[in-house]
Amino acid sequence: MKTKVRALAALAAILAAPGAMADSDTCTGSGCSTAPIAVDFSITIPAFLRFQLGQDGLVPEVQFNGGITAANVGNGTPIPADTVQNAGSGANGNQVRYELVSNAGGTDVTISAAGVGSDLTDGSGNTIPYTEIGGSSTGAVALPIAGSQTVVPMPAGGVINETGYWAYTFANSTLYPSGTYTGTIRYTATHNP
Repeated sequence: MKTKVRALAALAAILAAPGAMADSDTCTGSGCSTAPIAVDFSITIPAFLRFQLGQDGLVPEVQFNGGITAANVGNGTPIPADTVQNAGSGANGNQVRYELVSNAGGTDVTISAAGVGSDLTDGSGNTIPYTEIGGSSTGAVALPIAGSQTVVPMPAGGVINETGYWAYTFANSTLYPSGTYTGTIRYTATHNP
């Protein structure tokens, strides 16, 4: 008897629990139709910001080599990069592919550019300011030079999905001592709520 009472108590608890019963309907007879039966759905999309430059997982390297000659060095004519390593899909010549994706809404996304150290250096004490590295862009995201920012407004739908290319140039505004100057510019994307 105790077992029967326990079984009935368990069944009563299951039936009383909210959401424990499945929606169902039964019809009888030829050609009958059941009433509509509901299935509820819930989809959670996380808010995110993704920013990529060049080939996934690799650091792009922009090189200015053969385009700078004794005839044009320091004459103020911008010189496009000769080679870009790890430039990313579809990039040509002096381009680096960018991808900026955000579904976080808000007002905009800011991309900041900052040189690592104060300048590019040749290792012998000679320097070139990062501001000598500039360029142009294809697509909606302008190339920020070191020490500046680009603001990408959030569209009305709350989603940014931009892909394009930044084409790098060396301003060539001053005659610098001979040498190979190296440095890094870091770009940071920030979502602004």
